[in-house]
This record gives sequence, C-alpha cells and structure tokens, in this order.
Amino acid sequence: MKRAITVYARQAGFALMLALFLIVSLAAIAVYLLTVSTSQLEAGIQDEQGARAYQAARAGIDWGAYQVLQNPGGPLATCIAGGAQAPQTLTFTATYLTGFYATVECSRVGSETEGTATVNVYRITSTGCNLATPCTTAQNAPNYVNRQLQLTITRTN
Repeated sequence: MKRAITVYARQAGFALMLALFLIVSLAAIAVYLLTVSTSQLEAGIQDEQGARAYQAARAGIDWGAYQVLQNPGGPLATCIAGGAQAPQTLTFTATYLTGFYATVECSRVGSETEGTATVNVYRITSTGCNLATPCTTAQNAPNYVNRQLQLTITRTN
C-alpha cells in the first residue's frame, strides 16, 4: 500500500501545470488574433481615407480645369496670364469630404502658335489631404493621407 501512495504523491500537481499551460497558450492566441484584427481595421480605415483624399484631389483638378477653360478672370487668372500663381486651397464641407482639403497649383508650361491662334499649355496639380492646409507631402502625422493628381490642358486664345 505504501508504494501506491508514493507514486500518487509524485504525480500530484500535474493537472495544475497542464491547466496553467493551456491558459497561457490560449491567452497568447487571443492576443495575436486581437492584434491581427486591429491591424486589419486600421488598414481599412486608411484605405477609406486614401479614397477620400483621391476624391478631394479629383475635385481640385475639376475645379482647376474649369477655372482655366471657363473662368479666365477667376482665381487662376495669374496662371492663365503666364505669371506665377499662388496655390489655391479648397475646403470641402460635403458630408463625405468633411475635413479634407485640396491644394491646386497651376503653371503655364508652354505656348505654340498654330496659324493665327495661340495655344497655351497649362499643368494643373491638385493634392488632396486630410490634415493640413496647404497639403504637403512632408506631413508626418500618423493619420495623414494625401493623393496628388496632375492634368495637362490646352487653351486657345
């Protein structure tokens, strides 16, 4: 009888060690899954912010093209006349673009004469962003996103 008690005494506490190992292993797996899901959620948010910045830049390009083609006396008049144009900042108030900006730059890059008409070539650059005005690519904020589009357009005088 003594021998049976001795064998049992040596195995005492094994279940406790097994339970502790399982708890630690499951906790590590839970932390890993939480980290992965958080990273995916942040990536989705950044993707959405990037799409909004693209739409802001696109709106800036459309605005700039309208100014060059239809409103030569408007905000980009200096560019149309061939001078250095200060960047124009657009602030969006529509629900889906609230907090986004577009910085629109215009420069005249060339001029050609065809017959009696003079054709001027303009480059419009629009940068859409979410945190700063004017939008710059040097922002180091953790949630900063920007997208930049360029359009080359001609106008006959």
